[in-house]
Amino acid sequence: MIKSLNPRRSWRILLADRLRNFVSSGTSSIKLAKIGFSRSSVALADQALISGSNFLANIVLVRGLGLNGFGKYFLAYAVILYANAVQMSFVTAPMLTIAPMLDGEEKRSFLKGMLAIQVLASLLLLLLGVVAGVVIHHYTDYYSYQCILAVASAIGAFQAQDWIRRYYFLVNKKHLAVVSDCISYFAQLVILALLWRLNMLTLSRTFWTMSLTSLAAFLMGPLTDRILPSFNHLESTWKECRVLSRDLLVSNQVRWFGDQGILMIATGIVGPSGIGGLRATQSLAGPVSLVLTSLDNVLPLKIADILKAKGTPGAYRFTRSAMLFAAVGLGSLLVPVAVFGRPLLRLVYGPAVVAFYVPMLLQLVNIVVGIATRLWFYLYRGVRDTRAILRANFLCAMTSVATVYILGHFWGASGIVLTSLLGQVAIVAYCTLHWRRYRQELMARYPEPSEAPYDVTQIVPKLRIHDAAERS
Repeated sequence: MIKSLNPRRSWRILLADRLRNFVSSGTSSIKLAKIGFSRSSVALADQALISGSNFLANIVLVRGLGLNGFGKYFLAYAVILYANAVQMSFVTAPMLTIAPMLDGEEKRSFLKGMLAIQVLASLLLLLLGVVAGVVIHHYTDYYSYQCILAVASAIGAFQAQDWIRRYYFLVNKKHLAVVSDCISYFAQLVILALLWRLNMLTLSRTFWTMSLTSLAAFLMGPLTDRILPSFNHLESTWKECRVLSRDLLVSNQVRWFGDQGILMIATGIVGPSGIGGLRATQSLAGPVSLVLTSLDNVLPLKIADILKAKGTPGAYRFTRSAMLFAAVGLGSLLVPVAVFGRPLLRLVYGPAVVAFYVPMLLQLVNIVVGIATRLWFYLYRGVRDTRAILRANFLCAMTSVATVYILGHFWGASGIVLTSLLGQVAIVAYCTLHWRRYRQELMARYPEPSEAPYDVTQIVPKLRIHDAAERS
């Protein structure tokens, strides 16, 4: 006959188990918070390095190439950004979405397969850059063949370096990401400044410098982590991320057309000098752009962690709070730039760029609205709802195309920026309406874990063993 259970002993064991579970979950939450804070801090410092180097490099290029030459540089750089949008959607975004859900050898095999995809993508983009440059050369005299080859090389190397820096953030080796960006961006700034002082700065040498420094930064990966592209894992990796890569690729092509593509269309309205002035004034939004861009290395990983721990409801609450915090925090950074904008433009770029003060203010507002679009996209990407991203970007492109000619002809550079701002507002409006309509469906994809009721029968065998030990 089984000895009756001691009620006091049962409640002591029950309380002890509860305390252990509470301490364990609390410790995990603290560790997660510390990791997120550390990652955010280093990502912000890393982006400060990139933004500061780019800001100073833009000053060097404006002074060394002139507004017309800098306008040509910006048009070519827009192509590099387009290639980066392709790489982000096809390789990096799926990697940052899927890899945090994996562990151990499965995760490393997946990353090796993603690196193989990245190498193939960089080579393909380089080849397409050469072909597109040769075609463009027959219609314009903006770029020589030597410059076209330099731009194509920069396209491929830039994407490879961008992959390795995000890989370092993913595997929580943040200091190596900073070193890689220091090689790529700060060394590039030093070389460009040296060429300028020696009166040797040209458009082709600018892009050759970008290509060589990016390639040197990318080669850190095999040296530090011994990570090499694995074509044996190529098929399995592609099968895992195929749908997400395809949808994000189409979505980002539409988004690029509604954002950077509109600037190319606007070149026919305001000319290369006008585009060069717009690009130069964007640099004065450095503090805001710094925070905004650094989020790409942090928030997708943070949302993935929250989805695993708290489900879609927790990820949505985090996204909503981040939008409110960003609107207030980043908006406050705009005030000093707006107040001292005119003297800053005159001091940094010269009197010719002061005429772009109003477009600069509109660009600052555009950046603040852009944080909401990014946060919505991070959330929808995490819950694998790519249809919302595609439709929102399509609406943005249609809004921009429908307004660029009218606003551009009436208000010049200010109208061009206003076109982009209207596209961003359209994205935020659609994403908000989409969430309200499909809220229940999205919540069900990653339901919020609820505390299971404590089953007292699970402790009965333990008590029997414990009592038997006492009797013996």
